[in-house]
Amino acid sequence: TRTSLGPNGMNKLVINHLDRTFVTADAATVCTELEVAHPAAKMMVLATKMQEQEMGDATNLVVTIAGELLNQAEELLRTGVHPSEIVSGYTNASKKALEVLDSLAV
Repeated sequence: TRTSLGPNGMNKLVINHLDRTFVTADAATVCTELEVAHPAAKMMVLATKMQEQEMGDATNLVVTIAGELLNQAEELLRTGVHPSEIVSGYTNASKKALEVLDSLAV
């Protein structure tokens, strides 16, 4: 979805399981039309749907951030970091990010 971001974002051509064709730059549309089996991919689809319901926008950002978190986790796994340590690190980072956001609130 990175190529869909910004003023020069490109559209995607999606053909779903019913052979319906969609041209869109919206990650929510792409995610709802794809059939996913992998648990991590299902979580990304769920996160996209929740973002769409709560805010109505920024679904591409959700997919991009989630994808990058998964890429970084994969690198950590390759270097021998235990999955529970990765989850703990992401949990701590989330708490810290929320603290910083609260301190920035006006």
